[in-house]
Amino acid sequence: MDYFIKSRRKHMKRIGVLLIVLVGVAWIGSKAVPGRDPSVAAAPSAVANAPAIQTRESEARPAGSTAPLTVAEKKAQQEKWFGAETIISAKRAVRRELEDPASAHFVDVRANYTEAFGVVACGRINAKNKFGGYSGYRRFISGGRSVILEGRDNIGDAWAGACL
Repeated sequence: MDYFIKSRRKHMKRIGVLLIVLVGVAWIGSKAVPGRDPSVAAAPSAVANAPAIQTRESEARPAGSTAPLTVAEKKAQQEKWFGAETIISAKRAVRRELEDPASAHFVDVRANYTEAFGVVACGRINAKNKFGGYSGYRRFISGGRSVILEGRDNIGDAWAGACL
């Protein structure tokens, strides 16, 4: 029993030393990166700019207006806030579905908001197939997690509902 207690104390000391070393390395690393303020958490630009966007939108609407947003206003708001993030995550998701992700050429990629689908990225992609040749541009739709890809999935109805 005495051996067990000594062994446990030794492991706890090692864990404590390891934690102190990790905290020290993290602190030194945060000071070594120029132009980086460690007290500010990294946030997506859409979230960081949200107060400025809300201020501009509140200036455009009357101050006492409590009317709900119109469909066009809601669409513009959602595309502005989440469009860039959706496009980036959609490109990653589409690349995961390809035979040669490094050969991907994206064209006409845009974010679109609909009530049925939310914010999605629509566009066209050309990539190499398993034989090493480019297969031609194909349409895709992605919300960042799943992908609907022309030639593999039935994209017609989804394209008409989400991208037009």
